[in-house]
Parts: sequence; C-alpha cells; structure tokens
Amino acid sequence: MYQIVDTLMAMSQIPASAISIAFVGAVIYLWLRSVAHRREAPAIVRAQSHSFWCALIAFFASTSWDLPETWRIPMNGTDSSSVFAAALSPGIWILLVYLIGLFTWPKELQPVRTASLEARTLATPVPKSLGIFVALLLLAAVGLLWPGSRVEGSVGIPESETTMFDSDGSYSYTSAGPTDGLLPGNQMLPVFIVALAGIVVATGVIAAVILNRRPLAGITAEDNQALRTVWLNRLLRNTGIVLLAFCVSVANYSQGNSTGGPYELLNYGALAVALTLFFWGPRTTFSAHSTTRERTAFSRLRDQLFALQYTTATLALLAVAIGWSFLPVDEEFRMPTNERTPWILVLFAGAALLYIVLNTLYLGYASKVARQASAAPKHHAPLPLWSYIAAGLLVAICAYLLLDPPLETLWGFAPPNRGLVIGLLLLLAAAHLGFTWFSRRATIPWAVSPAEEIWYRRVLELRSMRVATSSVLAMLLIGYGFPAGLGLFALLVFVVPAVIFLERPGTAMVRAQQPTAAS
Repeated sequence: MYQIVDTLMAMSQIPASAISIAFVGAVIYLWLRSVAHRREAPAIVRAQSHSFWCALIAFFASTSWDLPETWRIPMNGTDSSSVFAAALSPGIWILLVYLIGLFTWPKELQPVRTASLEARTLATPVPKSLGIFVALLLLAAVGLLWPGSRVEGSVGIPESETTMFDSDGSYSYTSAGPTDGLLPGNQMLPVFIVALAGIVVATGVIAAVILNRRPLAGITAEDNQALRTVWLNRLLRNTGIVLLAFCVSVANYSQGNSTGGPYELLNYGALAVALTLFFWGPRTTFSAHSTTRERTAFSRLRDQLFALQYTTATLALLAVAIGWSFLPVDEEFRMPTNERTPWILVLFAGAALLYIVLNTLYLGYASKVARQASAAPKHHAPLPLWSYIAAGLLVAICAYLLLDPPLETLWGFAPPNRGLVIGLLLLLAAAHLGFTWFSRRATIPWAVSPAEEIWYRRVLELRSMRVATSSVLAMLLIGYGFPAGLGLFALLVFVVPAVIFLERPGTAMVRAQQPTAAS
C-alpha cells in the first residue's frame, strides 16, 4: 500500500515540475516581449536590449543549480527521477530561455528571407578563443568523472539524543540532528553524465539556432552578424560558468566534501575563472553605434556608472566569498551557531559598508577633479516615494525578526547579542544616509543637463539603499539559517536594475545636443 502511495507521489512531481516550468516560461516570454517592443528606440538598440535580458535571465536560471543535492541520501529516502531532473535543470533552463528569446522578436525585427550578401558560414560569428576556453572546461568536467565514479558511499545517521547523569545528581543533555548519507560513485556516474549531456546538448541546439537564424529586418547585414556574435558570446560564457560549477561540485564530491586547504584553493581558482568568463565580453561593434552615435557627456557618465557598479559590486561579492571561508566551523557542519552567526552578520554588513565606502571614495576623487565647477549649482532630487516605502518595510521586517527571531521555526537556533544586531543596523543606516548626503553635494566632472545630473545622483542613492537593504536581508535569511533558497532573495535585491525605479532622462536626440565635458 505504501509503495503505491510513494509511486503516485513520485509521478505527481513530474506534472508539477512541468507546470512550474511552463509558468516561469510564460513570465519570461512576457518580459522579453515587453523589452523588445520599445518602439521609441532604434531597431538595433531594441535587439541589443532583448539579447541582454535573455542572457541575464538564462544566467540566473541556470546557475541556481544545486548539484550536491543529487548525491545526498535524505533520511526519508530519495527519488531517482527527481535526481535526474535536478541534474538536467541547467540544460533545460538554458534551452528554454534562449529558445523563448530567439522567438520573441517584435514584428519590426522578425527574421525574413533576404537576398543579402551576409556571410552565413558557421565559423564566422563564433568567438573562437572563448569557444576553446569553454571546451577546455568541458574536458576538465569529463576528466573529473573518473575520480567521481570511485567515491564510496556512506549511510546516513539518524537523529540522536543523549542524557548523561553525574554522581552529584546533575545531568547534561545533548542532541544531534540527522545526517544525510552519500550515494556511491557508481550510482552518481550516470547522473553526472546526464547533467553534462544536458548542458552540451542545450548549448549545441541554441548555437545552431543562432547560427541558422534568418537575418532580422530593420538592421544591416553587419549588425545581424555582430548580433549573432553577441548571442554566442553570452551563451558560451553562461555555459562555461555552469561547467565550472559542475567541476567544483564533482571535485568536492570526490574529496569527500572536505573543507580543508585544497578545497579553499579550489574555490579561489574557480572564482578567478568565473570572473574571467564574466568579463570576457564580445569584441564586436555595431555599425549603427560607430557611424551615427557620438560620444556625449551623458554617455560617458553612463559608462562610468556601469564601470563603478561592476567594480564595486565584484569587490563586495569577493569580500563575502573570501570572508566566508574564514568563518568558524562547528565540527563538520557549516551552519549558524553561537560562534558562527555573529560573524556572518558582521561579514554581510562589512561587505555593504565596503561597497558604500568605495563609491564614496570615487565620488570624492571625481569631485576633486572637477574643482573648477564647484561653484556651479548642484541639482538633485529624492527617489520615488514608493522605493523608500518598499525598502523601509523590508528593513523594518528584517530588523524585527533579527531582534526577535521565530525560534519555533528555527529549531535549535541561538540568537546573537541584540546589541551587536542593533549596532550593525545603525551603522548601515548611518553609512547610507551619509553617502546620500555626500552624493547630493559632490561635484560631477561632466557637463550634463540638470535632468541628467539628477538622474545620476538618484542612481547612486538607489544603489546605496539597494546594497544596504540586501545586506540586512542576507543577515536574516542566511545568517539565521532560513532555507537556502530564501537567501537568493537578498541577491535579487542587490542586482535589481535601476531602470525599474528610474526612467532614463531625455531621448537620444536630446542627448546628442548636450555639450561634452572638457577634459
């Protein structure tokens, strides 16, 4: 009877997963449609924006992969069908998102038959150096299959309780939670092969679709070819990061989930490779950009904003990654404890402070360079009211739960000192308010319009509020040991684009008439 019930429950997971994938696919489709249908923008700009959002969605969807879950044996048993579904998830997401992206062009950009002289050879738009680099990662992943297949499994340990009595009548009580088992390598080898095959097949299918896509109407043959190169570049970088995560996970599995020096060295090396892939952008120029768009003061201001964000955000995330490896470990479990939780809170607060301090230092340097314009009026304005309300509600809820955690949900959790929590919250609030005050009074070295200057200062304020809010969320969701999936919400707040809150000032024609800054 129980076997029949278990079988029915396992079968019910398949349509449930299909429904969830279909729902997410519909959301992605509608989002990409809305991005592609910005009629006020030129065709090539809409095509580039469409390509960027497709790659960003595919990256976050495919890297939410937790391969270690496939080799753990929960105490309540495991389901082989769910293991293979988890192994295929990155390939499925890459295939799904890119297929949706390649078939959601607006009517003005629909692929058409044309007699253009555009080169259609398969090798022309492929980024060869990046392709070789990703191929080496694939070879490394294949090479790790052999040591992974020789791992011996282990049996899980159930929950235990021990009470010890002393001669004087006192007693001590200890308890240990259940420890999951480990599947042996001969059972994990098919799972690893399926995971690799899914990634390779998905990448191959999408690459073939990109290369064989008909030219888009409304843009030149050169821009069509450059657009293919951009799509392939982002696809290969996404695939490379997924393969890198596979290599790290399998290497950790082969070492028996060790947390010693070799494991930390492997993490640092993987982080260096991931950063290399992250910054390996396409070396291509769209003809529309090179012939019709001039470098204006506002375009330089935007480029500086992008560079500042990438640099400071990367350094903040790197600080978290390095600091995490030095956190105290309770026996062999990396989980919140009396000693570990306070340092996790300090780590996330420190990363947010590092981000704000780096932005402040850059603003101070830029203001010093632009001393000759210090007497000019400084235009600024607050953010939209609803952004303050949203951030305030999130911080207030998190602060309440940080000070009064739900101990009935967090079984066995020992909350940190309230003075530490209050001090960190006040420090983050003071840093954000101080940065906001300084960003509204600093001098910027670009001759831009008042509307563009206000937009620039509001973006800086929004970034500071965003990183402070995400830090408080991470302190609660990760520092207090909530389910791992909830911690991604803090990351989403950290990377939410400013364009959702702030409309970019002016049109391309208005910006072209703005005077450029004197260097």
